[in-house]
Parts: sequence; C-alpha cells; structure tokens
Amino acid sequence: MAGKRGHKMAFPVGLIVVLLAAIGLFTLVFAGVKGISTAVEKSKNYEEYEKLLAPIVLIDPNAFDDITKAEMSQLMEMSLWSLLKSDIAPNTFETNENGIVIPKAAVEEEFVELFGTEIIPVHSTVEGYGIDFVYDSTSETYTVPLTGVTPIYTPDVVNVEKTSDTVVITVACILGSGWEQGENGEMIAPSPDKYLRITLREVDGTTFISAIQNTTAPEIAPTESKIELTTDASNLIGGEKPTETETQETEETSETTEETESTTATE
Repeated sequence: MAGKRGHKMAFPVGLIVVLLAAIGLFTLVFAGVKGISTAVEKSKNYEEYEKLLAPIVLIDPNAFDDITKAEMSQLMEMSLWSLLKSDIAPNTFETNENGIVIPKAAVEEEFVELFGTEIIPVHSTVEGYGIDFVYDSTSETYTVPLTGVTPIYTPDVVNVEKTSDTVVITVACILGSGWEQGENGEMIAPSPDKYLRITLREVDGTTFISAIQNTTAPEIAPTESKIELTTDASNLIGGEKPTETETQETEETSETTEETESTTATE
C-alpha cells in the first residue's frame, strides 16, 4: 500500500544520531565493537571490554551465576542494544513510520555472539528500559522506535583476570544520569554506583558471557576516568581515552612549564 513501504536508512550513523542522541556524548565512545572475540583479542586495552559491555550494563541487568538462569527478556534486550550499537553496514535495515525494522535472524546472530548456544533465544515483544522492542511474529521482525534513552549505567573496567578458558572482568558501573560537564566542556564521571563481575567463558573456541554477578569495589581503587569529551564534532565518533603515555607526557610538559615560570620569576 502507498505510504506503507519501508525504505533503507543510513545505518549506523543515522541511528546513532537519532536513536541514541539522548544517551549523551560520552556513550558514543563505546559504539562499535562487534563480538566478544574481538574484545578478547584486543584485551590489552580495557576500552575494548568497555565497548563490548556498554549495551550490557546500559539496562542494569539482573545478576545470574549461569547463563541458563538468566532472564530471557533481558538477554533479548541486551542483544538488541548490542546490535544497534555495533558496526553494521549502511542500508542494512529498513525503516517505516514506526521506526527501524530488524529481522529476527539478525537478533539471533547477535544473541549467539553474546551468550553462546547453551540457550535458545525466545522471540516476543521486549518491554525494555526506555524502549519497547515490538516483535511481529508474522514478519518475524522487531521494530525499534526512533527515540533516545539515557543509559542506567556506563562501564568502567577496573580489572581483568584470565585463566585458560575464562576472562573475569570487574566493572565499575557509572550512573548515566550522574555525568557533569566541566567548565571547559569536558565530561566528568561520577563515582561508581556499584561493581559487577562479568565472566566470559570459552567453549569449543567460542567465547560468550556466562555470568553477571554483583561484587564489591576492588582493593585497589580505579584510576580517575580519563574520558574527556567536548562538543567538538571530531570527537563524537571514534573517540578514545588518552593512553597512559599521552597522560604522562602531558603531566611532564605541565611540570616543565611550571619550573620555567618559577625560574623566570626568581630571576
């Protein structure tokens, strides 16, 4: 029927701008990791784990000791958010007057990527945090409305422990509504609201999330977040936390400047 036909949409740029606009500038840093294996391969940088876990902690999921005991609706919601925040080629999904239309198969693929094959995804409408993902059993699609939400939490990885077949990540959960903007436009993170232990397990060469557990703050307090985002558009996509070397160089430059000024004043 006229006016009902879907059309292709530039994705993910259009989605990031429209759907996630209200999430806030700081979460754009976390967009774009496809799959747990990618994060593990690049695990020298905690930022890769943070990108992976951003759509997980976004909804503040209930804890579970084993993936088979997790709440299915939350697993589906996390899969949908992970898919929306991943690197998907432009014009992948169609849109209509109700939002973006995502095929069931795409959600299942993301589900397996995150949670493995020990459990089978169950499709139904997900009454999620801030958004309802409406499932149509006839077309086997989810419709995602074009609206924005502020995440409950954003992740700050403070510790990673590895064994032969597991990776245990300690995550500080930063309240999405708690960020403030400094005088120079930088985003200032609040203190962690709580901590999670998220276990990645490897089975037959596939790594997936097997447990999410509440935990206490680590003995060694996490370093102050170095995320600094400004309104400069060049920093909105692909932004990175400064490296340890860059931070050190900045501090050394500052110290040298102070010493020079002190010497000049004495003379």
